[in-house]
Amino acid sequence: MDKQNKHNLKDISKYLIDEFKAIEINNDEFLEINPNLTLEDLNSNSKILKITDETLIQKLLTQKEKEEIEITIDHFNKNFTEIDHSSYDYKISTGKLITIILECDDDKNLSGFIMDGSGELLYNYLLTLIGEDIEKSINPLDEVIEELSQFRPYGKYFK
Repeated sequence: MDKQNKHNLKDISKYLIDEFKAIEINNDEFLEINPNLTLEDLNSNSKILKITDETLIQKLLTQKEKEEIEITIDHFNKNFTEIDHSSYDYKISTGKLITIILECDDDKNLSGFIMDGSGELLYNYLLTLIGEDIEKSINPLDEVIEELSQFRPYGKYFK
């Protein structure tokens, strides 16, 4: 992906589709699979994508995430006799689904994202796309520390 265009929402969406086999879905489709949200929760400029390729999702997981998913599956198997394997929460919890909402304030550039599901590699990639625009705010304590570093104590106790 071209560095100068990497914040463009369409380019990011295309990259996720090409490289991560993501599928773009509309708001209604997303609300069908995720009953936890309403239309008011979604930004009209956002793009929503889902990844359902379990083999690919496994490649995106860290070893710790794989272990956590195994624990979750084991917990479900031991504690629930009837569980809806097609539910959004089950698929997210067991590494069978990742959803990504690419947020956009200006109808062009990425301003943030929401990701449901495990996949630290993908999460870190998305984080780098918005991370460059975040500037360190000026900390007044830094100014005090700078002034104190210039201070030279005097008197009979300091030699």
